[in-house]
Amino acid sequence: MTRSKIIFISLAAMLGMGVADQAKAQFKVDATFRNSTEPGWTFSGNDNAGNNDSGILTGGYGLIADGNNTNDAVGNGWLRLSTDLAGQVGSARYTGGSFPSSQGVIVEFDYVAWSGTGADGISFYLYDANETMAGAIPGAGLGYCDGAGGYLGIGLDEFGNFSGQLPSVFGGCSALSGSPGSAADRVVVRGPLSANNVYVGGAAAPGGIDVPFTAIRPAADRARVLLIPNGTGGYRVTVGLGQNGGAIANVLNNLNFPYAAPANLRMGFGGSTGGLNNIHEVRGVVTSTPANIVVTKTAASATNYLRGLPMTYTVTVTNADINPVDPGNQAPTINGANAADIVDTLPAQIANATWTCTATAGSTCPAASGSGNLSFAGGYTMAPGGVLTFTITGTVATTSTCGATVSNTASANFSATDGFADIDPSNNSASATFTVRCPSLTVSKVSVDGVGTFGFTGTNGIQSHSITTSTAGTAVAGATQTLTAAGVATTITEAVPPAPFELRSVACTGLGTGGTATVDLATRSVTLNAQATSTAGPISCTFTNETRKTDLSVVKTASPTSAISGSIVDFSLTVANNGPLDASNVLLSDAPGAGLNCLSPSSTAVCTASGGASCPSPTVAVSTLLGGGITIPTLPVGGQVVVTLRCTVTATGLP
Repeated sequence: MTRSKIIFISLAAMLGMGVADQAKAQFKVDATFRNSTEPGWTFSGNDNAGNNDSGILTGGYGLIADGNNTNDAVGNGWLRLSTDLAGQVGSARYTGGSFPSSQGVIVEFDYVAWSGTGADGISFYLYDANETMAGAIPGAGLGYCDGAGGYLGIGLDEFGNFSGQLPSVFGGCSALSGSPGSAADRVVVRGPLSANNVYVGGAAAPGGIDVPFTAIRPAADRARVLLIPNGTGGYRVTVGLGQNGGAIANVLNNLNFPYAAPANLRMGFGGSTGGLNNIHEVRGVVTSTPANIVVTKTAASATNYLRGLPMTYTVTVTNADINPVDPGNQAPTINGANAADIVDTLPAQIANATWTCTATAGSTCPAASGSGNLSFAGGYTMAPGGVLTFTITGTVATTSTCGATVSNTASANFSATDGFADIDPSNNSASATFTVRCPSLTVSKVSVDGVGTFGFTGTNGIQSHSITTSTAGTAVAGATQTLTAAGVATTITEAVPPAPFELRSVACTGLGTGGTATVDLATRSVTLNAQATSTAGPISCTFTNETRKTDLSVVKTASPTSAISGSIVDFSLTVANNGPLDASNVLLSDAPGAGLNCLSPSSTAVCTASGGASCPSPTVAVSTLLGGGITIPTLPVGGQVVVTLRCTVTATGLP
């Protein structure tokens, strides 16, 4: 026999009774059989001469005279159904309770068959709770056939005689059982005593069942038995085998077991030998009520969650049907004390998470709403087919890495102490994945009538940067800016441009739905509202600068227009702005012709202004005017500045 093998035995059925029957207390048993006692169980078997009995617990039993030096300590023992002698029969029956046949049951247990010459096998059976299985026969009957109240037996048949019948099989099951004949290493299902322990079905057990001729107890295999009513008082049986811890493959699929069950059932184990023998042992028995919890998790989008914006997960937990063959939903009613633990630990990329829960009719949520992770150790109820829907809303954290893939898993699993066990753990968790996207923005610069270097700053992650134009009138894009968060108002500001440029316009494209861009030329800025940045972009904002141009005029007059040497002449310099732009810091200078001394009779000139213009001061130094020039601070369109100075004529002779 191949070791570390898993055997999966499923008896699936439809209830066909009411919800009230399904809601009965769960049948939960946890029997390790590792110690010297096991509460709730009744053991029997051959009392052989010497210290080598069947139907015993080996933990703390002492040295067993089985030729293998078996001496298991308390905590490391087994239920020994049969020792390696001929004609043995042993049993272990759970007499500490029963379960209604309207309720499904899952039983899991470890088993080993070893040491002997290769016979006969182990049985797991259900029997009428009002009977005792008295009369069950050893050998080919595996301690099940002919047992009073025996209802359903599953044999791990090593030698093959559990498949056979009398008279061809010595000690076999009834000659009226309709057996197909002996076949070794099979999983065999037999019916109730009332139907002559009829042969219902069987299938080969790949890899075998036992390890004979060994003095060392082999590694344990594990069997799983699932019982669900079929709606007509009987059961559905599916038997699957898994080799070496691998995936389960069904060998009997939804086998119908059509025999009406007694109102209440108990379970038991049998082990027996005939002319050939083996040690048959079992431990680690766990019995629960079957359920099928199914979890789904979805994100509204797998690729379009923006950093800083809300995102939503939807998690559903369904109490699904446990019988896919017969009509109706055969899921049990799950009570709060035995409900599966629901867990969804949100990733760090989700901030400020809140959730709501809704339940379909007949089911209840653990709470209507809350914040943070989902973490519920029961505390809710689920009707057959009931669904809990959790809607989780959070914000993609602004610390999330752009382009990061974020995975998150939600799960719902029964704990070891819950009265239920899941028949399909593969669907008890579900994951959703999304990619963090970050909004991007690019500033472009156009400079008209010249080129230059222009600086920019901004909010919401826009870095200080500069753009140098190379061709007048041609746009140049700056470095792409990654915004800290989408959905946040963002301002871009141009630094004071180099003279003689000024900002003329700002235009933005690629804005989010409902987005606006508000331009303020006075502050050289544009502000994008929250809707404008609610997009991955790219957003593009183009700043256009032009050189300042306006029509300035200077008129110079002299009075008198003719003079003799030594006389005084008054000169007036009139500066006007004819538009279209206001001017500022206009430089005015004068260069007198030969034959004039403008520093005499006065070293100052008089300045007057009108039309909103301004003088640097009421009087200005003539030397400055005649040198580097004076600066007129403001000269708006229509404004005028008049500078008057007096010069002495130094020229002689005729003109």
